[in-house]
Amino acid sequence: MPEDKGEKQKENELDIEVMVDTIVILGRIDCPKLTHCRKLVSLILDKISSKNMQTKFVACFETQFEFLRNYLLKQDLCFIDFPDSPIIYIQEVSGKKKIIGSLPEFQKYIIKEFNYHDTLKTEDFEEETKKSLKNFLETNGNKYVYFDFNFEGEEKCEKIVLELFNKDLPLTCDNFYKLCIGTKNEEGTALSYKGSLINRISINSFIQGGDIRIEGPKSIYGNNFNDENYNIKHDSRGILGMVKKGNRKHSNECQFYITLCPLKSFDGNFVAFGRVIQGFDVIEKISEMDTYLQRPTKQISIKNCGEFIV
Repeated sequence: MPEDKGEKQKENELDIEVMVDTIVILGRIDCPKLTHCRKLVSLILDKISSKNMQTKFVACFETQFEFLRNYLLKQDLCFIDFPDSPIIYIQEVSGKKKIIGSLPEFQKYIIKEFNYHDTLKTEDFEEETKKSLKNFLETNGNKYVYFDFNFEGEEKCEKIVLELFNKDLPLTCDNFYKLCIGTKNEEGTALSYKGSLINRISINSFIQGGDIRIEGPKSIYGNNFNDENYNIKHDSRGILGMVKKGNRKHSNECQFYITLCPLKSFDGNFVAFGRVIQGFDVIEKISEMDTYLQRPTKQISIKNCGEFIV
């Protein structure tokens, strides 16, 4: 199941040492095709074992899937033809990775290698996939929230989902979570990210938003709260962190940033506490908007926000 990892640890998830050739199935946890593959493997497991092979599933969220796919691409450009979940390949004992493809290619592979014809339908696994995702989100200990972004001149909103590492940073995450679901500050004033804007786009670096337009305290703890810790690294794009007032330590409030690339210079200086797990295409869309002095020339607002429920 997915969990937060640094770059090297993520890569090691695919650089496995195997005693026998291993069919590796890398996919998104919210992808019914991955659930289809799980069922398919369970039906032919004895045939796979009889050929002295094994299988390994690597289930992850959207941004980690993209990271691992790019890592595979650096090793072999054959993976470029398969951008979607799942990606299936053979990890040979020699260390070489031999691409099979995605689900259609895997179905052809098992006909050829194991004389098994797949009669399952992917659409039949949609509910099972939702239940599996829901169970994971409810039991892994982290919290999940969403933003629906509205772009000026467009009617349709576009959603991102964020994972909050509240086991590592409970105070920081609780502030962000409550601003997403709506709460009140110490003075009884309503606090919510709903209606707030993306107010800064630093090209190829980060986007910034969440400035709540009220007078008085803008966090659940008052005007500012301390840097909780710097345990989460800015080692990939999609990292969520707190903006400081004037870049001063212990001056967190309500504004947040989302990285567009690894930002090592932020480590130890800014508090990261979550990540984008779905909808990074929306973050990319924001990052490509026209700006003047890093401010978007068209309004990008958080139309709705709250706890993410499958």
